[in-house]
Amino acid sequence: MRSRITGSDVFGLVKTALDAHTLGVSVVEQLLKDCGLRAVIAPADVCGAAGEPSRPGSIALLERWIRGHRITRLGFSYRLDPHEGAEVFGRLLHQLRDRRLLREQGGPLAGVYYAGLPEACARVKREHGDLVEVFCGDETPGETLDRLLVEASRRPREMAEEIAYDDARMDFARGLIRS
Repeated sequence: MRSRITGSDVFGLVKTALDAHTLGVSVVEQLLKDCGLRAVIAPADVCGAAGEPSRPGSIALLERWIRGHRITRLGFSYRLDPHEGAEVFGRLLHQLRDRRLLREQGGPLAGVYYAGLPEACARVKREHGDLVEVFCGDETPGETLDRLLVEASRRPREMAEEIAYDDARMDFARGLIRS
């Protein structure tokens, strides 16, 4: 399900209504916009629906938002309880499949992403494999864009330089830790 980003891709970013953590979603939105890509943060009603995907009407509301904004990449963030986060995401993914919203089913979604606590990310990866890319929150901007499959050629020069500097510092730090 992982395919390269094109100029026509639109990222839809959703968090549950309960989750007050908005910084990560805002950072990803800005990174994508800096690369010339469209990103849309879901309004409160859509966030509420994503957090309760089994509730009657929730998936229909989410689907209208996805189709209305021509979203091709859906990111879901839940940074509270790891067990609950993985459960809610699993139900959401099940509903997306039932509505045939994944590209492999003929739907619009070419990518699905989960951002959460490390324990939740491990579970989501274990249960859904390569269908979902996960973000634990400790990724550098370069790692984030790489996982989103945003090619280096889309990144502004200043951003590319900052990413190269950050990567060099991280490599140095990891080398120190290993030695």
